[in-house]
Amino acid sequence: MTTPGDADRAQLLQDDVLWVGRPFDVLNNPRAIQANARHLALMLRNAADPARATRAASFMGHLLDATMAAHGSAQVACSKGCHYCCKTYVSATIPEILLLARAVRGKTATEARVAEAAAKSVRIPQDQREANRFVCPILHDKVCSEYAQRPLVCRAVLSKSLDTCLRIFELSQNEPMALTDNSVNVRSCMVIIWRSALILAGVPHQHHEMNHALAIALATPDAERRWLAGEPIFAAVAMDKGEDGPSKLSGLVDHLVQFLRPTL
Repeated sequence: MTTPGDADRAQLLQDDVLWVGRPFDVLNNPRAIQANARHLALMLRNAADPARATRAASFMGHLLDATMAAHGSAQVACSKGCHYCCKTYVSATIPEILLLARAVRGKTATEARVAEAAAKSVRIPQDQREANRFVCPILHDKVCSEYAQRPLVCRAVLSKSLDTCLRIFELSQNEPMALTDNSVNVRSCMVIIWRSALILAGVPHQHHEMNHALAIALATPDAERRWLAGEPIFAAVAMDKGEDGPSKLSGLVDHLVQFLRPTL
């Protein structure tokens, strides 16, 4: 790929407007993938914005929601009060954690539940979390109390069978979730966009165990600024073992990063 000049970059950004923040066909629109990843990378690179990490996480959440909705929701069995999957292992990137912390901070009861959940989480290895379930600290009266700021994984897991969820999460039966037909493709595409943007911005892209990371974010003054400045404030938090080793998804991320880097 020929390295674009300033005029070419300006034209790219102008053309990106057609796709940035808008739902799209995740299987047949690579241009939208490129546009949103580039937009997020530039947002995260904007050192003049002290809230760029949480702003980018919020943008990513809205993009995922809009794209998921555009792919149809007739199959979705999830509804308000359905909370069965809210007692499983959850990991998220640090910008997502910081966004959630911003919403939770100052809510004493929720902060206490987060601290309690974090203390449990550090004692239970990831591979044992399915056998040692406990309720997400953000859940209150069977409802996500911070639904608008929930992590991307929570937004993307959509079931088309309540019975299957009950068997998995209430009866501990070992079977795959009955995910809606398009949710897997949408989630994979959003992970590619988000991880690529984080890499291009030069910030950590790994997923961390949510409860422990959230407790640290809440207990750390000016956590976003310090993390963006490179302070290892989340170094003690376990990273998601599911990301270990190469995969088809990581290969796609590498390809997108290499393609986009000259255009920033």
